[in-house]
Amino acid sequence: MRPILHTFLVSICLALVAGCGVTKPSRYYLLTPAEEQSPAAMRTAPPAVGIGPVAFPAYLDRPEIVLRTGGNELNYAGSDRWAEPLKTAFNRTLAENLSIMLPTDRTVIHPWPRSIVLDCQVIIDVTRFDADAGGKVILTAGWELVRSSDSTVLQRSKATYTEAAGSTGYPAIVAAQSRAVERLSLDIAAAINSAGLPAGQSR
Repeated sequence: MRPILHTFLVSICLALVAGCGVTKPSRYYLLTPAEEQSPAAMRTAPPAVGIGPVAFPAYLDRPEIVLRTGGNELNYAGSDRWAEPLKTAFNRTLAENLSIMLPTDRTVIHPWPRSIVLDCQVIIDVTRFDADAGGKVILTAGWELVRSSDSTVLQRSKATYTEAAGSTGYPAIVAAQSRAVERLSLDIAAAINSAGLPAGQSR
């Protein structure tokens, strides 16, 4: 092999090895539920609440954390990922929040067995759940609170929640997303508490 060609091939191999050596390790994140500030007394007959169905936009159906870098442009983080599907994390966190805020030990996530009888059901349509280039998290969601006994819609709402992450780092962004879900949970819990559901209806 000619010396020049040999040197050229060796240089390419070294460059490839060096490139492989700087690959960032993946980091994985979870949404976290609200913290219980003080022990809340459980109701004599706590409500049985069904969470879902929950609709999520297709652009969030991927493991990478999403940033909106422009009006119509998205950036998917290469090595910063969700530890579970974001929709799964959203549903679980919302259910845990409602268990704390109502309080109740009877929350189930759609789909649930036919044998479970609920007091109410929360149907949710999430249309946006990401952060902008400045680190501001935006959650937009519409939801309906439905009485299970007769399928009456007790309350219907749509709102946008914004949370400043204080940083463009992914740990801060995920923490802000958790706070946005907490604010949505507070609104839903307030609606359930004011719905006037019969005590022990599902028993």
